[in-house]
Amino acid sequence: MNKKKNQLYTWVWSSLLIVLLCGCTAKMTETDGNGLPPHISVNLQLPESLRLGNSNDFSVQVSKSNIPLEHAETAEFVIWPESDKASAVTLKADERSPGLYAVSYVIEQEGLYLIQSRIKFADAQVMPTKRFAIGDHAIERLAKLESYQHTDADAPDPTPASSHH
Repeated sequence: MNKKKNQLYTWVWSSLLIVLLCGCTAKMTETDGNGLPPHISVNLQLPESLRLGNSNDFSVQVSKSNIPLEHAETAEFVIWPESDKASAVTLKADERSPGLYAVSYVIEQEGLYLIQSRIKFADAQVMPTKRFAIGDHAIERLAKLESYQHTDADAPDPTPASSHH
């Protein structure tokens, strides 16, 4: 009888040990083929030609280790005039293809604008921002601002000086 009891105890303890060891797995972070954490790529795309008073398409392509990130928890774009963040407009984005989130928006006034895409997944969030211009005078101002970014000179104020006509 003692032999059967010992076998039973051995079997129970062995089973319990296996169950405990299986439950104690280390939390492994996701890595790519080189053992590095996966790289998230974001490409915020502006329309080739912005049109005042017409619908303009803005999009962002999001991928992780070159695989499109699909089905975001949150996908939206925020657009505002550069000198007036208080008038920002938030637009819900549609997933138009795997990892490509987009909105259409009509811009009514000439000027410098900022656009930010806010794409959130369970384990990542991306929020790239770009500046763009619509209208001839705004395009000239943007070109000046960008040229100052490449020099050590102080950038001019992006808001136009008031003038009398």
